[in-house]
Amino acid sequence: MDYKIEKVIKSNRKTFCIEINDYGKIILRIPKNSCDLEIEKFLNKHKNWIYKKLKVIERRGIELYPKKFIEGERFLFLGKFYKLKIVENQKEKVSLKNNEINVSDKHTTDVRKVIIEFYKKKAFEIISERVNFYSKKYDYKYNKIKITSANKRFGSCTNKGNLNFTFRLIMTPIEIIDYVVVHELVHLVDKTHKKSFYEKVEKILPDYQKRIKWLNENSYLLKI
Repeated sequence: MDYKIEKVIKSNRKTFCIEINDYGKIILRIPKNSCDLEIEKFLNKHKNWIYKKLKVIERRGIELYPKKFIEGERFLFLGKFYKLKIVENQKEKVSLKNNEINVSDKHTTDVRKVIIEFYKKKAFEIISERVNFYSKKYDYKYNKIKITSANKRFGSCTNKGNLNFTFRLIMTPIEIIDYVVVHELVHLVDKTHKKSFYEKVEKILPDYQKRIKWLNENSYLLKI
């Protein structure tokens, strides 16, 4: 396997750094005065890691590439894939039916926009229901819920007791949504990520580590 550096960024930093994004693009960050020999030495030292990372990305196949929002593309909803279809005479902008995510032909110019709107609406409905379920069952008091467009941060908890969740969670299975919900609810009483925090999470979700593993391995699927 061969690879190429997509971009080299020189700055006043003191160390070398390799970044490989979800699409296999490699960015190299280096000190401003680095020489070619130093760069080559650094890359050789980390070549096995680079190859391993690229192989993982390669195995992801078609789901790796950025969405084009055309018919036949697959979109996740609650852990299940739906094929995009443009349909006529549909009142709703977006609907789910027969393993398809149907977009009205009146919105062919803004498919991405209406799908994200649909995701955000469903995310608020379902996440709110799960938050209320766990907060009542385990007596966690929160203020309000907000749905965000965060790319990597699945959830957060503010000092005022507000809970924030990215709409991208609606693409994950319900058990993953539950994990992020419980994670943030526990943060209402424990702001750390120490052992005591995860002990509280484990009392509610004994298999929480399995759910974290799913997120770590599949977060690349939540790009849209």
